[in-house]
Amino acid sequence: MPNPKNNASSRLPVYFLLFVLAIGLLWLKSSYGKLTGGVFVDGLGKTLTMFASKNPYPWYKDFLTQIAIPNSKTFGLLTMWGEFFAAVSITISSIILIATRGNKLIKAILLLGLLGGAFLNAIFWLAAGWTSASTESLNLLMLILQVIGAFAVAKSLTKF
Repeated sequence: MPNPKNNASSRLPVYFLLFVLAIGLLWLKSSYGKLTGGVFVDGLGKTLTMFASKNPYPWYKDFLTQIAIPNSKTFGLLTMWGEFFAAVSITISSIILIATRGNKLIKAILLLGLLGGAFLNAIFWLAAGWTSASTESLNLLMLILQVIGAFAVAKSLTKF
């Protein structure tokens, strides 16, 4: 018989879920623009070339010039759909958890979305963080918040 006290402690607070929902909506806005704009995939090579031009991380500059730029259409598709996956998984699972408190599967989907979003923020920060203070700070902030959120979700999963 499940222990109600343990089940209650495995719940994620609503204020936390609302905060995570906001991150999901940011990803949704970003991915929507890429999916509907029609230019992201074709223009990524030029963008990555600019990012590589003065990139302060030699190993990442090499990655951009030797792997990402020659395969920019593949990386563009992976980025566009990765953002969409992060957006949908974070947004929908947050809404479900707010409304129903969900279950392990919904929390696992949220965890995957947060980790995917953190990965996308990390690779964008490495590529373009040097271009402006706002690009650097926003991506680092989202990265840190998603990692903290992922730890919280993972901790709640272990309390079942």
